[in-house]
Amino acid sequence: MPMSACSKTPESKPVDKPTAWACTLANIVTVPGLGSLAAGRKIGFVQAGLALAGFGLSLAGMLGFLHEWRAMGEYPEGFTPSLWVALVGMLLFFCAWFWALRTSVRLHRELKSGPAAHGPAPADGTGGPPPS
Repeated sequence: MPMSACSKTPESKPVDKPTAWACTLANIVTVPGLGSLAAGRKIGFVQAGLALAGFGLSLAGMLGFLHEWRAMGEYPEGFTPSLWVALVGMLLFFCAWFWALRTSVRLHRELKSGPAAHGPAPADGTGGPPPS
């Protein structure tokens, strides 16, 4: 069965709850993808690259728009090409942000479904509570 791009790779180490929250905070507040990388998910490289490309495009588009405004001497009407570049950049950044958020949610779901969430296995192997 093929693994999805967001699933845990075999070399990814499981994270504990405080680490998962720190990775979530890093994904939401800093560059999207950094928290994914900190959690051992290689897809964080793609998320961070997409976020940085989006940020760069939006910055270049806004600077281009300001340059057009200054060159014309008045506010440009309509959507100029620079504004379209900025809009595409913002869209890329927000896609990376939501993707990193989804990766963070998956980290927390893995915590809940992992064996640590259910406690240690019983010594007798029955799957029930340990004998008294």
